[in-house]
Amino acid sequence: MSQPHESKKSEAKEKPCHCPYCDTGFSKPFPFCQVCGKELQFCSKCGQALPGQASVCPHCGVKPK
Repeated sequence: MSQPHESKKSEAKEKPCHCPYCDTGFSKPFPFCQVCGKELQFCSKCGQALPGQASVCPHCGVKPK
């Protein structure tokens, strides 16, 4: 059977992120928060924004590279 809802996979990957410093929501990964200006890094597994010195992702538990 074919998968008619293939676009749902790409939609799931584009879920909004939130700045870990000011909690502002955004939909594209920028190198810094558009509101508070803090530099951001992103989890390699789930793509969520991480606090600057995070030793593990608070969203999925993966250690940042």
